[in-house]
Amino acid sequence: MPEQKIEPPNEKDIENIAMGVVHAGQVIEQALNEDLDGSRNDLSLIQRVLDQGVVEPEATYTLQALGLAFGRAFLNEFPDYDWWMVEDEYGRDPAIRYKETSLLVFPMTMISKRIEDGEPFDVNELFDGLAKQLAELIQEGVYGD
Repeated sequence: MPEQKIEPPNEKDIENIAMGVVHAGQVIEQALNEDLDGSRNDLSLIQRVLDQGVVEPEATYTLQALGLAFGRAFLNEFPDYDWWMVEDEYGRDPAIRYKETSLLVFPMTMISKRIEDGEPFDVNELFDGLAKQLAELIQEGVYGD
């Protein structure tokens, strides 16, 4: 199995994440006349934009940008997590990592994959489910370090 390289984001990575979040904010502002603020409130705004069908399932960059905004809200709610970069044979992607462990999640694709699969989902439930699942894994200590 090819190696996964996990490292802190460099300036370009941070810029790309920030640009994604800014793009998500622009989409939300145009569609809803509301602003993302990095809090849990962003989840319902993301949900409303998805429910309105403003974003095409093919608009991968926009869906991934909404995923990054989702990730930012998660990080603001759970300070033990941070952005890290994961590089493998498929490329280099931002992930949310629990402290310095191998516990990683990829918020950038969480929304786009579900939309592309055509499965309806609730953004708040996704967030809470993710938080619960990660908390259980941490409690059980079932991740390598």
